[in-house]
Amino acid sequence: MIYDWKKIVKHGIPLLTLCVFIEIIAGQILQGGQDMLIKLPIFLISIPVINGVGGNIGSVLGARLASGLHVGYISLDISDKKMHENLITSIVIGITVYFVLAIIIYFTASFGNTQTENMIGLIEFVSIVLGAGILLVCVISLVSVFTAFWSFKKGLDPDDTVAPVVTTVGDTLGITFLFLLIGVVGI
Repeated sequence: MIYDWKKIVKHGIPLLTLCVFIEIIAGQILQGGQDMLIKLPIFLISIPVINGVGGNIGSVLGARLASGLHVGYISLDISDKKMHENLITSIVIGITVYFVLAIIIYFTASFGNTQTENMIGLIEFVSIVLGAGILLVCVISLVSVFTAFWSFKKGLDPDDTVAPVVTTVGDTLGITFLFLLIGVVGI
């Protein structure tokens, strides 16, 4: 297949424009929680990690699905066994990575924290980050599968659509889930 850059740009501009506006909403959500982030900066450190891991897992899953769809390894059948294996593997990897990174972030932040009265407990912190991560990786994985299948059915290249969609949804939901779980835990 020969790729025409003009076609890629033509199909990509509307999607990327939509993604820009959704990212502005994510920024507004982040600004809304600014007071809490100043009070507990450990969560400010966590946001890029939560969003990055979610985006990376969703993008890798999307790339695997796109490759599988292109070569016929994965079918458009929603009950495809290989698709399910990729989906479950992505979720398990995401949960494991969020757990390990939550502990690393906590201890790294506690070594540099001179204001111990603003420190959150390890169990609370890991619960919040892990909970936000689990929610995010599950939703992002499903978004990745849906976007890859939908774009392939529509004749678009999933390689060009999955990454921007997953990144945008991941950034917005990562921040939202983090603030939601902070509220649930009661901090």
